[in-house]
Amino acid sequence: MYTVYTSQNGSIALNNCLTLPHDTLLKVVLCSRNIFSYTPVLITNIQATRSPSKKGSPNKQWKGYKKILRGEAEAQLPMSFYPVYEPHRYNISNDGDYVFEIKCRQLGPCFLRIIWLEFEDRRIHEMEQPFNFLVWTPLMFNLKDLTIQTVLPNLVRKWDLDGFQAFHLCPIQEVSHSLYAIKDHLSIKYFHNFEELQKFIESSKKIFFIDVVLNHVAKESEWLNDEECVYNERTVPQLRSALELDLALSEVQKYEDIEKVIKAFKIEEYFQIDLQKIHWGEQTTQNAINGDEDDDDNIFMESFQEKNIKLLEQYLSNFGVSRYGVTFDFKRLQQELGAQQLTISQIRKSLKCINEKQFKRAKQYETESIVNNQAHYSKYGYVQKYFYKLKNWYAAYNGYVDNIDPEEDFVTSQNFHYLRHTINKWNVIKLRYGNKQDTPLLLNRMKQYICQMARYFHGIRLDNCHGTPLRVSQYLLKHARIENPKLLVFAELFGCSYEQQIKYMSKLGLNGQVDELFYCRNAPSIVHKLQSCTYIQHISGPQRLIYDQTHDNQPPIVKSQGPGFLMSLVTALSFSNQFKGTTKLVDEFHDQHISCVYEKRLYPQTNQQTEYVERRLITFMWKHTTSIQCGLNQLKGLPNIVKLKGSFDNWQKEYFLKNELENPNYFTCQIELSPGTYEYKYIVDDVWMIDENQLTNHMNNIIDIKPIEVYKSLTFIRQLAQDYYKYTYLESIQEQIILITRCQEDHSFNQIILICLRPVFHKIKLYSKISKILYQYSFQFSGKESSNLEDEIKVKEHYIDITTSYASINENMICIDTPTSYVIILNCEPLKEVQELNLFLLRPFECADDLNLLYQPLINHYEVPGCGVLSYSGLYGVLRYINKIETLKDPFIRHIQEGDWLIDYLSSTHTCLVPILRIIKSLPSIFKPHYFIKCIKHIVQSIEDKYTQHSEIFFKQIDILSTYFTLYDFVKGRETFMSFKGILILTNKAVEAKALIVKYGNLMQHGLIPNSLKPLRYNTRDTCFWWIKSIRDYVIYTDDFSIISLLQEQIQSIFQSHATGISFKEILANDDTDKEGLLVELKLDSETGFIMGGNHKNALTWMDKIGSGTLNKGYPAASRDGAPIECTALLKACLDFIGKMHQMNKYPYPGIKLMNRMVTWRAWSDFICQHFEKSYYIPLDSCYYNEYQVIEKYVRRKGIYRDIFKCSKPRSEYQLRPNSCIAIALAPELFQKNHVVHHLALIESTLMSQNSLGLSTLDPIASEYSGKYLQWTEHFNVQDGFSIHNGSEFIFLLGYYLKALLKIHKQDIKKEIFYAYLAPIKQHLKQYYSLPDFTDHNGQISEFAHKSSILSIALLKEAIFDLEEFSQKYQK
Repeated sequence: MYTVYTSQNGSIALNNCLTLPHDTLLKVVLCSRNIFSYTPVLITNIQATRSPSKKGSPNKQWKGYKKILRGEAEAQLPMSFYPVYEPHRYNISNDGDYVFEIKCRQLGPCFLRIIWLEFEDRRIHEMEQPFNFLVWTPLMFNLKDLTIQTVLPNLVRKWDLDGFQAFHLCPIQEVSHSLYAIKDHLSIKYFHNFEELQKFIESSKKIFFIDVVLNHVAKESEWLNDEECVYNERTVPQLRSALELDLALSEVQKYEDIEKVIKAFKIEEYFQIDLQKIHWGEQTTQNAINGDEDDDDNIFMESFQEKNIKLLEQYLSNFGVSRYGVTFDFKRLQQELGAQQLTISQIRKSLKCINEKQFKRAKQYETESIVNNQAHYSKYGYVQKYFYKLKNWYAAYNGYVDNIDPEEDFVTSQNFHYLRHTINKWNVIKLRYGNKQDTPLLLNRMKQYICQMARYFHGIRLDNCHGTPLRVSQYLLKHARIENPKLLVFAELFGCSYEQQIKYMSKLGLNGQVDELFYCRNAPSIVHKLQSCTYIQHISGPQRLIYDQTHDNQPPIVKSQGPGFLMSLVTALSFSNQFKGTTKLVDEFHDQHISCVYEKRLYPQTNQQTEYVERRLITFMWKHTTSIQCGLNQLKGLPNIVKLKGSFDNWQKEYFLKNELENPNYFTCQIELSPGTYEYKYIVDDVWMIDENQLTNHMNNIIDIKPIEVYKSLTFIRQLAQDYYKYTYLESIQEQIILITRCQEDHSFNQIILICLRPVFHKIKLYSKISKILYQYSFQFSGKESSNLEDEIKVKEHYIDITTSYASINENMICIDTPTSYVIILNCEPLKEVQELNLFLLRPFECADDLNLLYQPLINHYEVPGCGVLSYSGLYGVLRYINKIETLKDPFIRHIQEGDWLIDYLSSTHTCLVPILRIIKSLPSIFKPHYFIKCIKHIVQSIEDKYTQHSEIFFKQIDILSTYFTLYDFVKGRETFMSFKGILILTNKAVEAKALIVKYGNLMQHGLIPNSLKPLRYNTRDTCFWWIKSIRDYVIYTDDFSIISLLQEQIQSIFQSHATGISFKEILANDDTDKEGLLVELKLDSETGFIMGGNHKNALTWMDKIGSGTLNKGYPAASRDGAPIECTALLKACLDFIGKMHQMNKYPYPGIKLMNRMVTWRAWSDFICQHFEKSYYIPLDSCYYNEYQVIEKYVRRKGIYRDIFKCSKPRSEYQLRPNSCIAIALAPELFQKNHVVHHLALIESTLMSQNSLGLSTLDPIASEYSGKYLQWTEHFNVQDGFSIHNGSEFIFLLGYYLKALLKIHKQDIKKEIFYAYLAPIKQHLKQYYSLPDFTDHNGQISEFAHKSSILSIALLKEAIFDLEEFSQKYQK
């Protein structure tokens, strides 16, 4: 099963290619607030598997959905690329997500697309970008086990299929001068007919690929005259200037004529506007745009004239079409400018400037054309022609342009490549597909052609893929895959960026792209190209078919790398974990380019068997160090002359050693010798010397030459590497050595391939003990030309010596002293550290402080270069970046490989990780990322499994977070008891919950519960009632009524103190609060039963920000004095609970004493109910304002509940804030149903945006509103975070909003609707693993917010609990 998560709008963003195995269950998970207004439908080309109806016949198509695919909507879907569009219905998951399940039983390219339908007429409201992926079955071919050989079929005398599993053939059609200049795409050559081709492929039992050429054709093709499917001045008018220049250049007779002809042609005339031909009509200047003339002199501002030029350039067209033929669409300019018109004089002046600008542009084109034509003439003796005259029309040649975007259409581009002569021309005609109606004959011919190839071959290779329009390739590949559903498709994407590769591969459903090692010159570059990241499961980058060299390029030997380097290159590729390719005769060291245009000789027969060689060329090597002592002489720097003499010719001849270009310290020469033992000595700048690193008899170096067993072909190397290994690691040592380590999952043994690219002396310490030498081979130069037939390609024979050893081994140390390229294959004992880590991964991780291990707040700022700062010191901070890894080149992997900084950081912050991190730290650098990532994931998974049984990511995170916060220090009273139910009650922490209630209850003073324990502060009005509500939650959950009798005096004191009045002054040093703000006064309002209190200088509710900036110091951001709505509802809820406890004889006091009379709990509660609606509600109709005590001049919104009653700042009463949601959730009986439904709708539309994680704390129309939390600013309303309660979005408020919805709408709130509100929260949790306390507007992350908030988690858990409770209640 593979799961894909969409964004809220339904788009799927993956930055790499996705290939799924056949029959995979693909789950597309959508969670979005869009479902409030629209219905999501998933459209795909994968046909659904439907169960038969009761009668046994298949169900009918869902016609209601099919209707959306007709009419205008059809144009929005790429209907021509896929045979079917299948709508899929959704299921609702446990966490309310819309889940589309698709069984991938259809091979080839597939796509998914979410569309949104209107509720009423089912019309398409919005369509998201399609997500493309490939369905493939590895049971057909495991590509990484294959090595494919490219063969030019015109050079084959007899098919030689030994040594390779797969073959790629260049085109087998009738061609003209080149294999890629196809004359007739439907013909066949080299076989009598297609039946013979089919028998050949089937009998060979090999895999065959064929080149498919879609974007050009031989100029001799007769069918080009049947349809204008070419590029010329008729199909692309701007080519007229290039065509006419092409014709003019036919007059060139000698080099000097080029400049004369091109200058006489006057390219600039094709880029000029004829101002006399513009029809101005009746132009009025009454509302002309006035520019500031002073701007023209201001070098720092765009002048009025420059703005006009930029504007008018948008209305110009037909550059390059004809002389003075550039057109200006004056009529469209007038229509689009509307009332603000330019005067004719302003336009004329700007157009003249544009003419001057275009004149300079044309002159630049003229210069380029001259230079490029002169360069071509100097090289070939003639100018390059870009157009060919067919029977009925001209046709443009195809080619390529250096250093441009590969996706740029260089024919229609406004860069005028044909005019500038910047195209490297191929002698073939470029095909123009246009629209389907433009070239139906061409499209049909190519469809037949590609289907024909798909019918007989296992796979195709798209030649010059990005040169064919993407939509055309999609259309043709669709038909090819209908012909052969198992078709493999590879393509050339040279020059494309990583993003472009992803685009082509996903949209065309490519199995991979063609790449090559041709340009790699040293070990690091080879490793960089070949490394893959098999140990990270979620990585699915572009699959590559990597060639040691393709048939398009010169062999590496021709590029001065030498045949020994080629042997090393082939070895590195063969032992890598890649799909591999080569070209015929590369293995035989052919040192000339085999051209698919000019080569007419045939392939020689190759010998892949071993031979014994006696007399052969022996390589002698002197390695010069920076300083060498020799008697009294000391050599410094490089010697001038290095010679060699020896007994092989009785010390007669001097052999000069040449300096290696790639390794300047190495000097080599080759001498042909017969078997025997010889003495020799080096002469370095006339000083006779011996090399102590070579065999000596103390007087001279000695060499013992024996007959050797050799291969003359590299093909045996490819067969050596065919064993399967799960993991392959590559690393380079300096410039010349590659280490490839191959191992299985358990690392029971390691196979190491050590590759020396060139002559080298090096001591290498391997990471484990060497147990066995499996194989070794080295390159031996011969240089003799093979004795082939006259009509065959000549190759120079070279030897791969499998006898001679240049390595000495001691434990885990290997010493290489090789005068040539050398490879040794070793078996090494398993690493003790790896075995320990494998055992660690088999058992669950245990740690006493495991939750803190996940979420520990950031200790000491730590930044991973290229990734960012860790969110936590806990492992979730690291896991966030692990889950973002897309390639082995990811900066996180590089950071682990380059040093142990992160390992040391985690060890210093988590002592329980020290043992395992110490082992990882001791690993070789190539293993570190693998095991670091595996161990971190294992530890996190173990902890998650311990604390939750949920499989859904969202529930899992909420469970773990709520459990983590049970370890909270709980020193903030209000925060403690607001989060009490979600964190302590719903996590079964009853004992801790009771102890916390008692602890705070014993600290009661003034009838208040402290809001802070460190220091002890009584600066809130609501903490005491949150404390009583927590007692209620505890009693309901545990049925433990003893806590009430234990704390009955404190409870009674709270109510009695508020009824009779509280008044005291807080004493606290260094507080930002004004002295008047330190006065706490609360009293019962006898007219309403509400508790009134506070003043304009203090903030006693949860919105308690006191200004600390230079401008707002001492001022509360939201004082909310009077009777805040949530405080009144909280009081009502507490009164009802205590009244119920009294009725059950669990609480002794019947009520409070007020003015010598008893006021019962029920009476007080009813009194609040009686006055609540009329005190807080603002009617929609202003005629009822008198009944509701509304002052009309302060009303900004109607049909809402006021935030405060009787505030000292009346306008503050009428602001829309989210505190009413808390009130509704606590005491829904206070609210009238029709009023509160409208109010909640306004809350949602005003205080919640599409991506909001919470609710905004203030209506955006309020003057105090600021949607961004700022620290350093000179504005009173936002300075030093003053706006935190005047616009920031708090997550816990969304929890109360959902609780309010459930209380009011009850069973009408469906599960999927409820969880749709949480869509942004789910996405945030996937990335950050926790929730902050607040964000900026529309869910933007604030750098000043706490990364993990107890209130946010507690209220979400409460809301989810309420939903489940409601669901169970109404199901019964």
